[in-house]
Amino acid sequence: MIRVLVFVSTLALLIFGSVWLADRPGAVAVEWLGWRLQTSVPVLLLLLLLAAGLLTAGLRFFAFAAGWPGRWADGRRESRQRRGYLALTDGLAAAASGDAKQARQLAEKAEKLLGDPGLTGFLSAQAAHLSGNSQSAQDHFQRLLQRPQTAAIGLRGLLDAAVQAGDLTKIVDLAGQARAIRPDDPWLAETLFTAFVKLGRWTEAESLLADVQRRKAMPVASLNRRRALVLTERAGAADPQTAIGLARKALSADPSCTAAALRLADLYRNSGALAKAATILEKAWRSGPATALADSYGNLHPDEEPLARVRRLEKLVASHPDHVLSHLAVAQACLKAQLWGQARKHLLAAVAQQPVSGTFRLLAELEKAEYKDQVAAQAWLVKAAEAPADPVWTCANCGVKAPVWTLLCPGCQTPDSLNLV
Repeated sequence: MIRVLVFVSTLALLIFGSVWLADRPGAVAVEWLGWRLQTSVPVLLLLLLLAAGLLTAGLRFFAFAAGWPGRWADGRRESRQRRGYLALTDGLAAAASGDAKQARQLAEKAEKLLGDPGLTGFLSAQAAHLSGNSQSAQDHFQRLLQRPQTAAIGLRGLLDAAVQAGDLTKIVDLAGQARAIRPDDPWLAETLFTAFVKLGRWTEAESLLADVQRRKAMPVASLNRRRALVLTERAGAADPQTAIGLARKALSADPSCTAAALRLADLYRNSGALAKAATILEKAWRSGPATALADSYGNLHPDEEPLARVRRLEKLVASHPDHVLSHLAVAQACLKAQLWGQARKHLLAAVAQQPVSGTFRLLAELEKAEYKDQVAAQAWLVKAAEAPADPVWTCANCGVKAPVWTLLCPGCQTPDSLNLV
């Protein structure tokens, strides 16, 4: 609408000016170097406009001609850049798909067209890595460190190589440098924490967790779990009095941490504070039943009568009476106390929830102990042979199985990776 109004207004002014000049033609005479020019004012104005137009056109043509070489060079450079970025994009796609040959060819093409190793260094490093040339890949990542814009990528590449090589000292150095650039990266925090744990540098691991908490770079539950584990390990290497304080802090950080509860209960038991040890284990069982908790609770009084142990274990499992581990813990105590009826009740309840070979073997043991019935015992053993194996501690990272839970996987040394499977 505004453009229409401007156009109409301009046209009206031109018409008005033309009519005004037509009504006042006037005359103009010019003498110069023996020449005489005589014409009307409108014609003179028209000639001046034509001269101005020709002059403007001439100047534009001259500017275009003078600037043509630069525009040609710019166009050629832009064309090279377009082809270079296209090669870079296609090369990254080839690297992501695992095509080492295509990635290497496109990396060389992109570097030739763009002439900037900083831009193509990551692709070249990935292509070298896919080709199995780790030294070349590290050289490319090293060159990326020279530019602030690509330093984080270079450090990440070098750090990945160090992780694969298992070079803990190098991991600590590179992860520390990378966190100086990207302190909120949870992967870097996890990688550095794992290295500290594997090296047994518990104080540094705890300081790292404090920094991670300030930056909110890790979920609260994961952070508390790791803090509890670190404090538990520190308690294992400290004097008894200091160890108790550290274990209490660990359990406070994560009340569901079985390792912390077991450590604190052992410390109390060794110091003669059996009641405190029992209280810790009962609270831990309320947070989550575990076989190790029941074993530790049962061993608080190694010389007690079997019937008394049954009563104590019934107190322990009271918070989760229907849990399969509760049934198994009480059932085994009842077997030793020769409470056959109670043992059978708990074993049948356990096998109904989790029909594994170990529970069937306990039923076979019960048949032999109570009735001396070898036939019934054999029937349970047949079921045990056909049933799934008992859950064992299995590493979620490498699949190695372990008889008991440990902070580090016995196979790949990954922290806190063992789960009952």
